[in-house]
Order: sequence, then C-alpha cells, then structure tokens
Amino acid sequence: MDKKKAMQLIYDRYDSIKEIVYVLDIKYFKLKGMFYNDITHDLLIKIHDEIDKIENKPHLILKFLDRIINGQMYIIYNKAKQMYINLLKKENKYVRFDMQKLSQREKQKLIEMPKVFEKKDNDIQDKINKYVKTFYWFDQKLFDLYRYEFRMHKTNMSKKTKISYSTIYRTVKRCKVKIKDKLKRDYYE
Repeated sequence: MDKKKAMQLIYDRYDSIKEIVYVLDIKYFKLKGMFYNDITHDLLIKIHDEIDKIENKPHLILKFLDRIINGQMYIIYNKAKQMYINLLKKENKYVRFDMQKLSQREKQKLIEMPKVFEKKDNDIQDKINKYVKTFYWFDQKLFDLYRYEFRMHKTNMSKKTKISYSTIYRTVKRCKVKIKDKLKRDYYE
C-alpha cells in the first residue's frame, strides 16, 4: 500500500469524519455548525501531513491507517476537539466545554490531575508565601506586585510604579534566588 491509496481510504470515510466533527460542533462547543466544514478539511490536511511524514514502507502506512480508521475514531475525535480549541483561542472566543453532556465513557477518558499533586502544589505555594513574608519590606512588596499585580511584566511594572527597571530586575532576581535556595528540596521531593 502506498500513501495515495492510504489517503483514498481516509477520503472514503469523509462522511463519518464530518459527522464526528459536526456532533462536536453542535453538542459540545455550541457553535451552531459554523466551523465544522473548516475543521473537517483542516483535519484531513493534518492527517495528510502525518501520512507524508511516514516512511514509504507498507507496514508503517498500514499501522497508521489501522490506528486512524479501524474502530478507533476517538483519535479523530480528539484531534478535531483540539483543533476547535485552537481555533477558538485564535479568535479569542471563550466557549465552555460542557462536561454535563459528556457520556460516562467520555468522562472516564478525560485525564484529571490526581489530588496528591494538587495538594503538593498548594503546599509549595503556601511555603513560598510564608517565606516571602520574611523578606525585607521593600523586597516583599515589590515581589508581590511582580507576582500578582503585573503578572511577570517588569517593563509595565516599571512604567506604572516609576521604579527603575534595573531595580525591579535585581530585586526580583534576588527574591527568586532566595526562594530557590530555600525551597528546592521541597519542590523536588
């Protein structure tokens, strides 16, 4: 089997792929069928690019087709879902992914972060906050402004607070080094 025949097999499944993308559009993203044709075509282009990247060996092409076509349409579903998310990010539209409409099987496939890691992250954040409170008052205030108000933008912070960029840079760097030295063992455990 060569790459042209492989793409022809995928094109033969165009209607089922289009139906999957349409259901995603209507049911989960609630876009009233505005983008499903575009996403379907982009998905076929993406699959074509993936086939082009495969070596021209029949067993590798068949392995790829087996993964895409034979009963594992969730691969196409996941790719289409990611393309919708990327499209919406590009257009700066916020669309809520409706978890309540997912079937039980789809909910099981979603990967959620284990509770153990969430607790550890919060624990480290708490330790950082406690340690920052022990800093000299100027360092503490400046570092908190940097973290919470200006969201890591030193230039904007410099313009709005009228504090020189170099002072902000040195202070933030000094605070980061202190935090790393103090809490690196806790982070890597």
